[in-house]
Amino acid sequence: MRGHNTGALTSTPPVILMKRAFTLIELLVVIAIIAILAAILFPVFAQAKVAAKKTAAISNQKQISTSFLLYLGDNDDRYPMRSGCELNSSINPALNDGTLRCSTGPGFGHSMTWQTWQKYIYPYMKNVQIFEHPLRQKNATEWSTNGQLLNAFAINLAITGAATTAITSTPWTGGTQTGIPSVSEAWILAELPHSYAAPFAVQTGGPSAQTVYPMAIREYWRAIFLKNAGGCTTTEEVDPVAAPAGGLVLGMADGSAKFFQVKKFLGETPTLAQYVPGAALPGPMGSNCRNARSAYNYSGGPAVPNLNINAPLWGLTTQ
Repeated sequence: MRGHNTGALTSTPPVILMKRAFTLIELLVVIAIIAILAAILFPVFAQAKVAAKKTAAISNQKQISTSFLLYLGDNDDRYPMRSGCELNSSINPALNDGTLRCSTGPGFGHSMTWQTWQKYIYPYMKNVQIFEHPLRQKNATEWSTNGQLLNAFAINLAITGAATTAITSTPWTGGTQTGIPSVSEAWILAELPHSYAAPFAVQTGGPSAQTVYPMAIREYWRAIFLKNAGGCTTTEEVDPVAAPAGGLVLGMADGSAKFFQVKKFLGETPTLAQYVPGAALPGPMGSNCRNARSAYNYSGGPAVPNLNINAPLWGLTTQ
């Protein structure tokens, strides 16, 4: 009888599963898909970021405009138009060190003229950051030297007026909110590049105490917001530095804030021929023929522009 070896164990060799590596073609396909998705999504993310900052800019402008209403309520309906110098009045606390800053030497951080208009309404806000524009780079030198917020929001001097030691410029509306025909359509604040204020228009050689008019000249604003084509001519393409969101945020005289595409803003602004018939614009004034002064002096034409024109954005209306 054949014996059985019941004690012997038999085992099956283990099955080793080998993971198949990606081929070069598969890796290239995955990389290509990632690149395509990135090309699609990154611009979307960038646009979303710009849109969010534009919304923040509108909110900031709304708060500034509302603060102007509070200022008007405390000052007999009159917009701020002051001159002189007040110690430790800067909205940059680093400049309030007891040194009077009213000249070019230590800076003019304590000036009360239109360049530092923010200090008029700062008591109603108590927040300097609201004066800044989230899509624009603040000029660090102007801020540290003069307490100026350059390249953010600018005031419309044709609505508020301006005063210096040499001249007093009163708006044709009288410098009051009630003097504006349509407060919901007229702007008093706008985001502007490299400027503290939007200038007013006045004929060359005006008196020291003068009545001033809105800078409702389309050719001037084209040079601000459209790309330069050489000399003093412009293209039809929006300058991304001047209008990073493709337009500008306006603060209206009724305390509201609106976003205007550049072409819409220009379309609601009269031409020189419509507004000041027979007048001529001055020659080049610095970079890209843009004027940073408070007054824009045109030559020729009538001393008083055509105010019987329907341009409510500029406080002008035939109604």
